[in-house]
Amino acid sequence: MAKILFICAHAPTEIYPQAGQKIALRHLKNYISTGVNVDVLVIANQIEITTATDLFSLVGINVYTYPIKRINKIISCLSHFYVPFKFATRWQNAVLEKLLELLQNNHYDVIHFEYSHAAVYFEYVKQLISLQSTKTIISIHDIIFQSFLRKAENNLLFGIEAARLFSYERTLYYSVNELWVLSKKDRDILNSLFSIPEAKIFIKPPKISSFVYQVQRHPAKIEKKSLLFWAAMNRPENEQAILIFINKCFRPLQQQDPKFKLYIVGASPSKKVLALASQQIMIAGFVENPTPYFEKAEVGIVPLLQGAGIKLKTLEMLEAGLPVIATTVGSEGVDAIDKNLLVNDNFDEWLSLLRNSELWKQN
Repeated sequence: MAKILFICAHAPTEIYPQAGQKIALRHLKNYISTGVNVDVLVIANQIEITTATDLFSLVGINVYTYPIKRINKIISCLSHFYVPFKFATRWQNAVLEKLLELLQNNHYDVIHFEYSHAAVYFEYVKQLISLQSTKTIISIHDIIFQSFLRKAENNLLFGIEAARLFSYERTLYYSVNELWVLSKKDRDILNSLFSIPEAKIFIKPPKISSFVYQVQRHPAKIEKKSLLFWAAMNRPENEQAILIFINKCFRPLQQQDPKFKLYIVGASPSKKVLALASQQIMIAGFVENPTPYFEKAEVGIVPLLQGAGIKLKTLEMLEAGLPVIATTVGSEGVDAIDKNLLVNDNFDEWLSLLRNSELWKQN
């Protein structure tokens, strides 16, 4: 019977309210459904590990968890200063010891790294395996270099880190047998920018959340001049996006027409975001079933300025039938042209577009 070693930089779970963890669990389930034996190593925040009861039900005793705290990340970055910071945050000596133990006692047909930074251990793993008999895979959720390059525009330190990431990621991605990406856009970046052969890159599109297919948008239910921002609010790029949108767009929009309202839906909003709550800005936080918000909001917004990778939030709103206005970053990974998606990076123009959404959302 085939045997898989699955190393993950976050806890694979449907329960934790972020898209990446759901994608990781789906990849793991796909392996298990073929009848193989799987050993799983998880390096993640304790709250993710505690939440992931579905992971333990799925895999049983073959799950090895290694919680990380902020102080652990700082120490790892300092002690492994030659490794880009994003990758160094997942380094633990205990993980390496377990990996070496497992590799010495088992033959694995596949070693799968879920998230690029889980592959910080690859240099040590490859010394104990035959790349001819063991397939090595990295499932890339974000091309980390791209994310840091965007931050580098006005910050020299981010520029230096982006340069380190480019070299590190290119070498790493060249070294494994397969790369999994979520969109054609990421495949094209790997092929053109990193010169990775297209034959080793496989597109594995994310699965849309099941609730989306239950959304029924009827004109009588839709609240005119209502906007939906749907995102995991504990991600810095999502918080930055909504704060900038409110400051540059929503406040001026309200001054022109006080009837506009904004729904912010997603887990773990910060105190800074919660402080914005008002009659016009509703902050729902985590909701078990966001269907009502998808049914009543008139327009979805994705004002992202940072980040990389596919934007599942955009795909889900479009799939549910919402017209969506997004920045270029917010529309990444939406490979097909959607008549209900408008891409614009000028927030001054967003004011006019949102006031006159009837002119574009059906075109």
